[in-house]
Amino acid sequence: MSDISFRQLPLAVRIATGVAFYNLWWGIEEFIIDRYGIWKFMPYYHRADPCVWDLCVGSLIFFAVWRASRVTRRPAHEAA
Repeated sequence: MSDISFRQLPLAVRIATGVAFYNLWWGIEEFIIDRYGIWKFMPYYHRADPCVWDLCVGSLIFFAVWRASRVTRRPAHEAA
């Protein structure tokens, strides 16, 4: 059985991966940043409201999933 790349996964799985990473960010935001007061030291952060930080993290996740979907790597045995 051979390995499959991220690019070969169905679109629904790639979208679910992005949503899972955004949920991870939401958890960090809710349980660490908001509860321990770290938000006081983050410029442009709005507690309990969408803010620039959410937009930046969402954009980074989108571009990471998009780039991983476009990368074509040759297997090691074909690289030579």
